[in-house]
Amino acid sequence: MKISNNPPQHLSNFEVLQHFLTLKKDNDVLQRAAESKKNRDIKGAFEQIPFITRRGEIGGPEIPDVPNLTPAQLKREEEAARRGVSKDLVWVQDEVLKYLCADYNVTARQTAEGVRSIADGLQDYGLTKAELLQACNLGPTNMVGMYLIVEEAEKRFQHYDGGYEGTVGTIISDIIEPSLLYEVPEELTPFVTSVKAKEIAQTILEDAAAYAEEEEMMYQEQEFVHEAEWGADKEAAADDEEDNTMD
Repeated sequence: MKISNNPPQHLSNFEVLQHFLTLKKDNDVLQRAAESKKNRDIKGAFEQIPFITRRGEIGGPEIPDVPNLTPAQLKREEEAARRGVSKDLVWVQDEVLKYLCADYNVTARQTAEGVRSIADGLQDYGLTKAELLQACNLGPTNMVGMYLIVEEAEKRFQHYDGGYEGTVGTIISDIIEPSLLYEVPEELTPFVTSVKAKEIAQTILEDAAAYAEEEEMMYQEQEFVHEAEWGADKEAAADDEEDNTMD
């Protein structure tokens, strides 16, 4: 084992997307191999010991056909089935793909060359590494998006030709917009999710109402307990106890 002293490298969202797409392909292969191995074992078991019904007929569950494989392919299938697939890893994989391909992100419309062109094109504007990474990840196509990424943008861009607004407009029109595809590639369309602002707002309102109702119920329970502990009967019993003590 080697210990690396190199500083951590930051990945763009596009690189993360490519990694998880590769991971999904590997996991899909493992899942198909594991399912094929399972069906092959079940089919082999029923061939060795047939299932006889009460009527004397040969029966058993319906098993999908499994392909005939060479010894080398069977070995790889067994290895894949033995490795298995982590359900938690598959869940993380699917959630990451869903987020990166959401319609509010530009990642699904990016290419390696496009991300590279953004990084190269912004080198002359004095952006920090964090700002440069944010520009590559978010691909802002309006002044508000650039303003949120670049700290003190008005002050830093005012010395360029065209001032702040002209510089930001040039960055968007000449660097960022040309780097994006007009449509999501066909291979990524199954992962695209559409997020609607009205649905999000409605969900937030419903969650807030449910939380308020829960808080009200908890308050009523606490108030009931308080009355039970310090009600009139409790106070009368305490007075009697004090009188007996004084006697």
